[in-house]
Formats: sequence, structure tokens, C-alpha cells
Amino acid sequence: MKNIKYGIRQFENDFGTDDKCLDFLFQSLHSKKCSCGGEYKKLTGRKQYQCSKCRFQIAPTAGTIFHKSDTHLRLWFLAIFLFSNAKSGYSAKQLERDLAVTYKTAWRILNLIRKSLKQNKSFLSGDVEMDETYFGGRFRSGENNKRQKEAVAAKSVIIGAVERKGDLRAKVSPHTKATAIGRFLNENVNPITTRLFTDESNRYDRVAIGYDRHSVNHKSKEYVRGLAHINRIESFWSHFKRSVKGTHKVISKKHLQSYVDSFVFHYNKRHSDKERFSSLLGVLLLASK
Repeated sequence: MKNIKYGIRQFENDFGTDDKCLDFLFQSLHSKKCSCGGEYKKLTGRKQYQCSKCRFQIAPTAGTIFHKSDTHLRLWFLAIFLFSNAKSGYSAKQLERDLAVTYKTAWRILNLIRKSLKQNKSFLSGDVEMDETYFGGRFRSGENNKRQKEAVAAKSVIIGAVERKGDLRAKVSPHTKATAIGRFLNENVNPITTRLFTDESNRYDRVAIGYDRHSVNHKSKEYVRGLAHINRIESFWSHFKRSVKGTHKVISKKHLQSYVDSFVFHYNKRHSDKERFSSLLGVLLLASK
């Protein structure tokens, strides 16, 4: 049976000391064998490995997000593990308490992790649901929604698409006009091998030309008609908004995309805790190069 669980006991066994973390970095980025025929061995009391013959030294943390950090490697890896298992988000204040570090350190660690989680650029195909949502904004629309236009303008727009039983893509957008929806559609959804499911918005009438499109009419309280629905992408919106409200409280527009990327990453790696943690480590090391 495939081992999909990865908890604190497994983490402590694999990365319980700074030396274990450093050795993982070295083996992931370098070879134990030197080109001169010697073998690299760790120098006692230092974060470096030295060749037994030519004496050439390698610092595994150089060029990575761990470079020149005073935070212990084990704490870095523990932060990555905690972030990986936090499917409803992980705040810097929580990390500050869990690692007993400063808020500045906790925020920097999580910011570097989120910035490394770029979404896959491959096309979605098969049965794909697509939708947009408004997020955040504290502007009040007033009595009888007299200032609704200003209230909507204060919010951020996120456009998303998800394969049923597959991956998801989501991107912060400046607006919900047909041009933005069309751009997202063309960049993320294959027009030939896709059956597209949307709501009744007439914007799709202008940009989904050539797609096998099926829609449901929410204004008429139609949410499912046979296979036609967008419940999966709407469930993601609901999970994202509730998680942000409960975990992060407030997210600025400046950093919103990185938070969206992190939730998309967790969704796409939802089936295995171990695979998600390993994938996250791989992404961070790849981003460091």
C-alpha cells in the first residue's frame, strides 16, 4: 500500500537534526564523488563538505533560500513541513509561536516558500469548470447598496479553472471583463480536448468560441443540470475564503497571488502528505538554483 501519510514522527526521523537537513541538501544538489576521484565529507562544526583529495569545499546552502540564514536548518525544514500539512493556510504569527522565532523571521520564511510556488503552465483538459470570484475589500456599499460599484471595485478578482479529478489553476485579475477571462482561458485551458463548464455569464459567449461549453443559470437558481455544474471550483473558492478568514484574517492585494498559489499547490497535491512535502522541498531547491 502506498504510504501517503507523513507526520511529525516521520519528519523527525528524516530531518530531526541540522546535519540530516544539510546532508539532504548536499545529496539533492551535489554528488558525493568529486571529479578528481575523491569523496566529499562533512567538515566538523561547519556547514561545508570537503573533498578528501583536492580539498575543494562545497557549502550546500549556498544559492538556496537557506543561504546566510541564522535560523537553524531543522527549523527551516520544520517550517516547510508545517506549511506543507496546513491545507487551510499557515500564518506567520502561528509559525512565530511554533518555532519560537521573531515575527520577522517567520514572515520571511513563509514569504520565500510562497514565492517559490509558481503554478504549472500546462493546459487543463477533459471536463473543466471555470469561474471568477471577488475577494476581500472593506468598502461598505451603504444603505440599499447605493455605493455598490465602489464596494466591488475595492475587492480583488480571482479567475480559476479546475479539471474534475485533476489540477487547478487560479490567477488574480484586474477585472472580470471578457478580455481578462479570455486571456486566462487561452493560457490555461485546451480548446480541443476540453468540455468547458461555466455559469451563464455572457462574457463566455464572447471568449469561449471554439470550446465545447455547457453552462448553468444561477440567476434562475439552476446549479446542476446533468453533468453541467461548477460546484468543484466554487468549493475551492469557499475553502480559500474561509481559510483566509480563519487563519490569515487579512491579505493585501500586493501578496494575494502568492497566497492563491499556495492554496492551488495544496489542492493539486491533496492526495498524499508525503508526496506534497517532497514536492515542496523539490520546488524550493529548484527555485534556489
